[in-house]
Amino acid sequence: MHQLAILVCLLTAPIAAQSLDDVFARMDKTAQQFKSVTADLNRTVHTAVINDDALDTGTIKVKREKSRETRYLMDLTKPDPKTVVYDGATARVYYPRIKTVQVYDVGGRRASVDQFLLLGFGSTSAELKSAYDVSWVGAEKIDGQQTSHIQLIPKSKDVLQRIKKAELWMSDATGLPVRERFTTSSTGDFMLFNYTNVKFNPPLSDNSLKLNLPKGVQIQHPQL
Repeated sequence: MHQLAILVCLLTAPIAAQSLDDVFARMDKTAQQFKSVTADLNRTVHTAVINDDALDTGTIKVKREKSRETRYLMDLTKPDPKTVVYDGATARVYYPRIKTVQVYDVGGRRASVDQFLLLGFGSTSAELKSAYDVSWVGAEKIDGQQTSHIQLIPKSKDVLQRIKKAELWMSDATGLPVRERFTTSSTGDFMLFNYTNVKFNPPLSDNSLKLNLPKGVQIQHPQL
């Protein structure tokens, strides 16, 4: 009876990555094929000191050019509409209710912005290992998907000021993130991103990753 129980456990256990090497191999395979991705997004911004969660929903689009430049658009629709567009040099944040767009010159902070917005989307294992100390957390199921949970501690002091640690839940099927969590303070503030309806390499036009601004929009240039 004991042997039968062991056999049942082995047959019913989920097939999952058991090491970082398995995760890295899948990510590298995905990175070789990566051209674009779209997904639905739920974002939670947690403020630890008051134990408050602010929730947003929307979509993301990511496209990698032949030059390996990556463009990103996040369109948050509820409860407060906001669109974030990033092209590697400039980040633009548009607030339609107040008809204002904030334009940020990324400049020397590009590495920080890339790692925050683009982490896991077409990243190679070499890129991760060069920027982070990476550790294996475990295999977890999220919404019925088998994922590999890894933790990343930034090596850069500049990035570490903004991101204390990042956590990725990478799909074992696609090598793309299903969930990301960025701890942004020593007190436990974090941003949590959950991705659903993920589509790998859909056709994306250049126009689909641009801001279409109405007339009369106020333009601001705050500093990062």
